[in-house]
Amino acid sequence: MADATENAGVKRERSARYPAVPLADAVEFCRQIDGLGIDGLTAPQIATAMGYKNVKTNTFSGRLSSARQFGLIDLADQNYTLTELVLRIIHPFDPEEVPQLLRQACQLPPLFAELMKHYAGKRLPEPEILGNLLMHKHQITASAKMAAAESFYASIQHAGLLDETRVLDAQANQPSGHASASEIRATALSKPQLAISPVVLKPPEVETNLGLVRSTLKSAKSHDEVRLDLTLWDEDQGKQIRLRAPSTMTQASLDRFIQSLKLAIRVREQNMIQV
Repeated sequence: MADATENAGVKRERSARYPAVPLADAVEFCRQIDGLGIDGLTAPQIATAMGYKNVKTNTFSGRLSSARQFGLIDLADQNYTLTELVLRIIHPFDPEEVPQLLRQACQLPPLFAELMKHYAGKRLPEPEILGNLLMHKHQITASAKMAAAESFYASIQHAGLLDETRVLDAQANQPSGHASASEIRATALSKPQLAISPVVLKPPEVETNLGLVRSTLKSAKSHDEVRLDLTLWDEDQGKQIRLRAPSTMTQASLDRFIQSLKLAIRVREQNMIQV
C-alpha cells in the first residue's frame, strides 16, 4: 500500500517499489561496475568511481536500486556485490542460457512478477493503459505510472518475452526447474559470501613503481566456491583475469584446467612473465 510523507506542510505520496530503469540498463550498470573492478564497495565509493558527484543522484540511485530489485546486486554490511546471476549474464559460460537468466531477473521485482503471472499468454495493454492499471491496482503514483509501465515493457522485451503483437510468453511466469520467483530471489540475492579486502600484489621487478603497475587480487568465498579477480600489470595493465571455481577439486581436474587455460590463451613472446 502506498504511504505518504509530509515535508514543509506538503503531503507527498510515495509510490510502491518498482525498477526505475529497465533490465538492459541495470545489466549495463553492473557491467560498468565489473569493468571498473569496484565490485564489493560501498555506494559512495562506487558512485565516485563511476563519476557521479552524489550517491543520491537519481541516475545513480535509480540504477543501483533497480539492479538490486532484478537480483543483479546484493547488499551486505553496506557493501554492494554483483550476484552470481549477473555474472553469468555478463560472463556467460554458455551464451544460450543468457535469455533464461534474463527471464529470471525479470521475475524478481515483485511488481513485475505479478504482471507476468497475470498476463502470461495474454496480450498486454498499451503502455498508457498499463500505467493507469498500475496506478489503480498496484499503488504506483500518477507521476510514476508511465515510468513503471515503460520499464516493465522494455525489460520483458529485452528478455525476449514479448512478441510483436504485445502477447507475453505463456511461460513467462514459469522459471526453469519449476522454481518460484521467491526461490530464484533467494538463490540470486541470499547466497552467503565472505567479503575480503583487496590485497595488493607487487611483482618483484616493478615493486618500486606502485603508481604505474600493480595487481589487485580480490577473493570471495561461499561454502563451495572461490572467486578470483586479478588485475594484470606491466604491458597487460588494465586487463583482468576473472575466475569462479569450486573451492576444492581433484589434482586431475586442476591439471586439466591449467592445460585448458594454456590452450586458450596465446602468450606474447616479448616481455613474457612466467607465473
